[in-house]
Amino acid sequence: MLKKEEMITLLKNDVVPALGCTEPVCVALCAANAGKMTENKIRSIEVEVNAGIYKNGMSAGIPGCDYVGLPYAAALGAYLKNPEKGLELLEDITPEILEQMKELCGMAAVSVKIKEQEQGLYVKCKIKTEADMITSVIRGTHTNLVYLEKNGKIIYEKNQENGQASDNALIEALKQMTIAQIRQVADTASAEELHFLMDGVEMNERLAAYSEDKKVGVGIADTLRSEKGSEVLKNDLLTRIMLKVSSAAESRLDGCPLPTMSSSGAGTKGLVVILPVSEAADALGVSMEKKVRALAIAHLVNRYINAYIGKLSPMCSCVMASSTAASVGIAYLLGGSDEQLGYAVRNMSGTVTGMICDGGKVGCAMKVATGSSAALLCALTAVHDAPLRVSDGICAETPEDCIRHMAQIGNQGMAQTDKEIIHIMEQKK
Repeated sequence: MLKKEEMITLLKNDVVPALGCTEPVCVALCAANAGKMTENKIRSIEVEVNAGIYKNGMSAGIPGCDYVGLPYAAALGAYLKNPEKGLELLEDITPEILEQMKELCGMAAVSVKIKEQEQGLYVKCKIKTEADMITSVIRGTHTNLVYLEKNGKIIYEKNQENGQASDNALIEALKQMTIAQIRQVADTASAEELHFLMDGVEMNERLAAYSEDKKVGVGIADTLRSEKGSEVLKNDLLTRIMLKVSSAAESRLDGCPLPTMSSSGAGTKGLVVILPVSEAADALGVSMEKKVRALAIAHLVNRYINAYIGKLSPMCSCVMASSTAASVGIAYLLGGSDEQLGYAVRNMSGTVTGMICDGGKVGCAMKVATGSSAALLCALTAVHDAPLRVSDGICAETPEDCIRHMAQIGNQGMAQTDKEIIHIMEQKK
């Protein structure tokens, strides 16, 4: 079981700013690591990724430019040469870099292909210049550089087993906990100790407000804010949650230049965890201590579920994991007991399991709005002792078994799903 100090360390490592859809940013970061190793003119860039990175990056907007897709992200990273900026590297885009990107991509000098053998998160970038050949590899997490080579000489190589054991020690400890124990350790932290989580609220609220005076994406948030939308949906807590989450997600995935506070390695997950819990806390008028503890619980449950279903699942983990985590956080705000927090997980497992991930794009705003509305409904029914029956479908007695069943559906039951989704998406090219 995590100690309080370990919980805070995990949260500080896991809840960090990101600019742009995380998969294109990951490719850009890998290319930036390689690009920084040369000042010579780039001739070509070859990128290999796992299927999940490929799928999620095909249609996502890139902050600072009007282009979508991984080839453009790779070219930007190679010219930015700023891997020290991590997931915020795209904020340094200049008109000159955009021109270099367009020229290189216009010559069809950037290729991206799937490496079928790689099941986990994987990006390999090979940059060829007039005089150099540089290779960089990111594996496991979006910022985890494990290999860098220049002209046949290894510059950096991370001992993957030791590195992963060190990096994942806290997550492995979290995986051994129950939802009740997550709540227990969060309740030991003070408002002051967890106040850093409010940075995520402020950051994601700014993103949610970005489209208030402009239309972004296909106009999902604009529709909800419209006169007709107000007539149909009214201004209740459910509508406000749906509006904020969909508005922020649509802006982010359309290439909005504002950063997102991420959760469990993804910006949209951060939106789905933070905004519903924060909005519910404000509506209920709870104390700051209660609010930040609810946020901590939601972030930890999000990481917990993601640890089981894996990164870049065939299922939409922003809904499966993050909306479920938000539901637990809201149930906590509503005064739910340990058992009732478990009911929230059970209700979500019987409601949203199986929603597919067909890549990062503005349409994800619809999915997360749906997931967030389910999160509120499932939290309410949970605290009123109205859980789904254990005999229902994949539901289970404990929340931990519900989560394992969700993971089983995604990891074993939907093993072929990614291939079919990518096949359909590529047919449309």
